[in-house]
Amino acid sequence: MKLNTILLTLLSILISTTIFAQSKKKTPGTNTSYPGTWKLISQKVTYPSGQVFAGDSSTIIQRKIITPTSFVIIIEKKIPEYDNKRLATSVAGGRFTINNGNYEEFTQYASWKGFEVLKIKGKLSVENGKLHLVANANNYLGSAKTTIFDEWYIRQD
Repeated sequence: MKLNTILLTLLSILISTTIFAQSKKKTPGTNTSYPGTWKLISQKVTYPSGQVFAGDSSTIIQRKIITPTSFVIIIEKKIPEYDNKRLATSVAGGRFTINNGNYEEFTQYASWKGFEVLKIKGKLSVENGKLHLVANANNYLGSAKTTIFDEWYIRQD
């Protein structure tokens, strides 16, 4: 009888320890659905002049890779001089913060001049399995005025 009680106690401790060890700690204000590789499916860019550019995956080959603390954006184009092979023509990355959907990028490297002063702030969400980013970009391509990006992505990984 004493042996059964001891075995039952040890079994309970083992089960509790296993459940505790496998539980993931969640940080308030974060969402674990953001990390991954995302492919752009549509983009609307409103420039400071009011000019609007709209594109989708048939005209823009763009991926956004998000880890829990950093991001990378890769834009590819088919290059006729290279037998229409797709080559990365623009790359940027760095770290980001997100708190209750408020997203801010801190670009640490890019394939163009002036990225050091680029400021991107907006809202990031996952809606029906799609990543949605609406952000203001200040100092984008040298303009001190605000450019607005509205982008939708589907998960690639």
